[in-house]
Amino acid sequence: MWGLGLILLGTCVAASSLLGPLVLEVIRFRVSASAETQLVGGEIVSLLIVAPMAITAGLLAIRGHDLAPPLALAPSLYALYLAFSLVLGVDYARYPGNNERFFPLYWAITVLAASSALAAWARLSRREIPEPGTRLRWTTSGVLILLGVLLGLTWSKSIWDVLSGSNISQEYLGDPNTYWVIRLLDTAFVIPAALAAGMGLLMRRRSATRAVYGLLGFLMCEAGAVAGMAAAMAIRRDPFASVPFLVITAIGTVALAVLAACWLLLYATHTRDVADAAVIRQAA
Repeated sequence: MWGLGLILLGTCVAASSLLGPLVLEVIRFRVSASAETQLVGGEIVSLLIVAPMAITAGLLAIRGHDLAPPLALAPSLYALYLAFSLVLGVDYARYPGNNERFFPLYWAITVLAASSALAAWARLSRREIPEPGTRLRWTTSGVLILLGVLLGLTWSKSIWDVLSGSNISQEYLGDPNTYWVIRLLDTAFVIPAALAAGMGLLMRRRSATRAVYGLLGFLMCEAGAVAGMAAAMAIRRDPFASVPFLVITAIGTVALAVLAACWLLLYATHTRDVADAAVIRQAA
C-alpha cells in the first residue's frame, strides 16, 4: 500500500512542476519575478529527480524490494519541504497569481510525503542496517557537519542583517515570506539534522546511520534545486545571478549524489549478501 502512495507522491510532484512556471504556467505563484525565476530552476529538479525517485521507490516497494525504504526517504522529505515552501512562502496580498486554487494538490503532496517518509523510516528501523567502512563514515560525517556549519553561519548572518537593519537586501524586500520560510525550515530542521547525523556517525549511533540514507538524498535534491535556481537566474540575466555560486552548488550536488549512491550501493550489497547467506543455509 505504501508503494502506491509513493507513486502517487511522484505523480503529484511531477504535476506541480508541469503545471507551474516551468512548462504550462497554469499555476501562477504569488511571488516576484526574481523568485519565479528561482522556482523554474527548482522545478527542474522536482520533475527530473524527485518525482522519478519517488515513483521508482514505489515500484520497488510494490515488488517488496529491500532497496525501497532507503530510496524512498529522500524524495519524501524533499517533497514535504517543497510543499511547505510553495504554500507558505508566497505573498498572497502583494502579488497576482492563483496558486491558492491548487491547495488540494499541495495538501496531497504534504500528506503523501509525510506518510511515505514515516513508512520508510519504520521499515528501515526493523531491518539490519550495514555499517559503513571507516573512510565512508568519516567522509559522510565530515560532509554533513561541514554543510550544517556553513549553512548555519550563512543563514545566521542573513537573519542578523535583517534583524539589525544593517544590510537588508532587495531579495528580502521582494519576497520576505519566502526568505523567512526557507530559513525557518533550514535552521529548525535541516541544519540540526545534518549536525546530529554527522556527530552520530562518529559515535556509531544506529539511528544516525539510518538517517543518512534519507538526509544525503534530501541534501542532494536541495543543493540541486539551488543549483537549478542559480542556472535559471544566470540564463535569464537576473540581477541577483551569480556564476561562481552556480558552479559551487553544481559541484556540491554532484558530490552529494556520489556520496548518496555509495550508501545505497552499500545497502544493496549488504541485503544481497544476507539473502545469499539465507539461501545457502536453507540448501545446507
